[in-house]
Parts: sequence; C-alpha cells; structure tokens
Amino acid sequence: MSATGAVLRLTGALGDGDRGTVGGKAVGLAALLRAGAAIPDTWVVPVGAEPADADLARCAAAAPRWAVRSSATVEDGTGLSYAGMFRSELDVPAGGLAEAVAAVRASARSDRVAAYRGRLAEGHHDVGMAVLLQPFRAPERSGLWLGRGPGRGRLEWTSGSGDALVSGAVTPAWEEWTPQGRADGSEREALESGGRPVGAACLALQETLGVPADLEFALLDTGPVWLQFRPMTAELGDVGGPRAGAGGSVVHGTAASGGLVTARGLRLRDVDDPGWQPGAVLLTEQTDPDWVPLMAQAAALVTAEGGMLCHAAIVARELGVPCVTGVGAAALARLASGGPLRVDGSAGTVAML
Repeated sequence: MSATGAVLRLTGALGDGDRGTVGGKAVGLAALLRAGAAIPDTWVVPVGAEPADADLARCAAAAPRWAVRSSATVEDGTGLSYAGMFRSELDVPAGGLAEAVAAVRASARSDRVAAYRGRLAEGHHDVGMAVLLQPFRAPERSGLWLGRGPGRGRLEWTSGSGDALVSGAVTPAWEEWTPQGRADGSEREALESGGRPVGAACLALQETLGVPADLEFALLDTGPVWLQFRPMTAELGDVGGPRAGAGGSVVHGTAASGGLVTARGLRLRDVDDPGWQPGAVLLTEQTDPDWVPLMAQAAALVTAEGGMLCHAAIVARELGVPCVTGVGAAALARLASGGPLRVDGSAGTVAML
C-alpha cells in the first residue's frame, strides 16, 4: 500500500497476513485486484490509526461522494463472514468522512455483533476495525453471487443500490448457473452488462480466485465493478426460487438456510417488540443485521421479502437457524395466526399444523 499520513492506498500486494492491520474486506479487495477484476479506487484507514483532517481532505478531493465501509479483522474469513454485522455508510459527502469513519468503527461494539459472536463462541477473539474509503457512484443495478462449487453458483440482483438486496428488503431476481451455463432463473433473459452475461463473469472470476466465492458487485454504465469478495462459509440449498401460487396449509418461499423445525410462529414488526419469545419461529417482513440477537434465539426465521443471498440468509446459515425468505406479505399474515409451524429451510416451505 502507498501511504498518505494515516490513510493508505489499497493495492494488490495485501495478503491474509495483513488482516490484523487492514481487515478482511481489504484483503478480499486485494485478491480481486490480483485476479484482474475492476474495483473502486480504495483507501484504507488501518486498525488503530487516527487520520488527521488533512489526511481525509486529501482523499475527499478525489470525489464529491463516498462509500465508507467496514473492514474488521474478523470479517470475510474462511470460516465466518460477519455478513452485515458491521456498519457501512454510502453516498457520504466529502465533508462527512470523519463522522462516517467514527460510525463504522463504533459498529464493532454493537449488540448484533455481540449476539453473533456469542452464538458462535467467538467472544475470545478481539475485533479490530479498519475502514475503507471509496468514491461512490450510484449503480444501475446491484447484485450478489454465491458459488456452489466449480462452475456453479447463484446470482441475485435488484435495480439501483444494493442496500435493499443485502438487507432483504426486496425479493430479488435470480439465476442459477452450472458448468453448462445458465440453468434457471426468474427472468426470461440472463442479466447482462457490457454485452456479456453477468453470471458468466462471476463464474470466470470465481475460477480465477480458485474457491467458491461470495461476490458483491455494482453495474455501472461502464460495466461491472466488484465491491467485495470472501470465500463461501456455508453451503447453499438447491431450491431455485420461490414458487408462486402455493395454497392450503403450506407456504412456499426461498430455501435460504437448511434445517427442519416445528415451533409456534410469532410475528414481529419491530426488533424491539416486547412480545418476542426465544424459541419461537420469527416471522417478519424483512430483517436487517440489528435483528441478529433475535435470530440467535429463534427456532427458525421466515420473512416476506428477501432472497437466498441477503445478509439475514447468510447469517442464518452460519448460525444454523432454518430460514425461508420471500414468502410474500399475504402468506406471512396467514402464518401469523399463532399456531405451530413446521419450517423446512432446505425445501423452502412452511406448513401450518
């Protein structure tokens, strides 16, 4: 990396041995650079560094708007992703960098991080927080890719910023890819950028990286820009996507995290709802990482929105909590009658008993 005071320019020379200084997300971006992928220009505020106003001003001169992202030392590892656990700030004005850096750093001490670490017995590891600074451009589309193995993976995307996709606020479009090409999808045609299917680009990049890859990207008018890489930490189920028109006593959604559980369903509209009871099936429109303390106590999770690749689904797989996403608002209301539910996170079904 090249230095500008306490702010460093990211290069492809970083490796996992630098994780304690620059964090896991920076290490993943460096791997993308070495693989020849296009990433945003990136500066790093290392763990424990205190950038002076002049340091941030030199960065701020490069762009009017910024993305300020977490890069914790425990983040994006081979065993745990910490997906969505730490804060990132998007579309930050150049004058707001110092405030955004402080907010990202403070997220290392949040309740959701404590609950995630407690469930996974990770409390004995210290969390150091580096911060990434990247010029921000509003994307046309944003997406995620999760690799299933050599030549295989799942692509999900939505229009505009990826916030809604990764948070589970929308049920995304999706595609499944195999060594023979696009095998299935919610849309008639494959998602393309620059005249090339995005799924094919994800497969090629995954092959170069040499491991089943968790990738985040933005599609700009100039083509795809890769925002994040981490190795896969949990296997995906094999169900393609939600099946419309389910009726009777069974609701269908996306198989987001495997497992079979029977428990009483409990619908919450707010993460602070005092009616929550540990051991229930958590029913909600969508989650964000602030719901992790409840997810860690739930028998299973069912959401009206979201796909297989949103943060809640990734974290549910790591926590070992069965999860079905994208069942729709009407189906969620039917499930909230208070009776027992059988949640099959492997099949993507919820049965009312």
